[in-house]
Amino acid sequence: MSEPVSAYRVLIVDDHSVVRAGLRHLLAEVFDPVEIVEANGLAALEALLDEGMRFSFAVVDLYLPDFLGQDRLDRIRRRLEPAPVVAFTMSESKSDLRAALAAGLRGYIPKSTHDEVIIGILRMIQVGGTYFPYELLARDAEAERGSAPAVAAPVAGDGGQIGTGQIGTGQIGTGQIGTGLAETGEGESGAALTERQMEIMDLLARGHSNQQIGDLLGLNLNTVKGHLSRIFRQLGVESRTQAILKYQRMRGG
Repeated sequence: MSEPVSAYRVLIVDDHSVVRAGLRHLLAEVFDPVEIVEANGLAALEALLDEGMRFSFAVVDLYLPDFLGQDRLDRIRRRLEPAPVVAFTMSESKSDLRAALAAGLRGYIPKSTHDEVIIGILRMIQVGGTYFPYELLARDAEAERGSAPAVAAPVAGDGGQIGTGQIGTGQIGTGQIGTGLAETGEGESGAALTERQMEIMDLLARGHSNQQIGDLLGLNLNTVKGHLSRIFRQLGVESRTQAILKYQRMRGG
């Protein structure tokens, strides 16, 4: 039988002891009082969960020696519910960021992030926020497009703002990125979703409102609505529910 969580019990899953020690210090700045539990890999985490231990918050490395991809990540996230799960990783690839989004994680923090910024991100997630550094997608997009610069979206406030999912430069522009998922036979023949449209659909499928999508991606509300209108036309659908179902079929979900 699962035991109740008293105060804050925070889980760290990382195979490097120095990383776990650093995270203990940062987490103590965010949660008070706090009990910190460490696991050095997936097997150790599974053992804790099998014992019925419950957590208030979890920080998990994506590249553990015994970690086996997005399916396992989604399974662990479900087992840790309702605790928010945050990826803390050396990876700055857009495929890993998208995998974290798809698995339902609440945040994605590269290990290169400054300590003070990490503390701010953790505090934001603790009170219900979400953080994904979309500038990683923008950086890869610029590489794919050559020298064409990303178009910055209008965002209120200055850099370093911590609030509705935007910290520092954690937002990207509105430039369309390459070609995304394609499906023929319905909607426009061979219509493809861009990377930006796929980001929007990932968030839409997770239940976010238009305003929340805009906050997370650094877009204004009219821009989000415009993207959704184009997505609906490309998918040949008329509602959000139809769009989500079609998108999930396209992704093999």
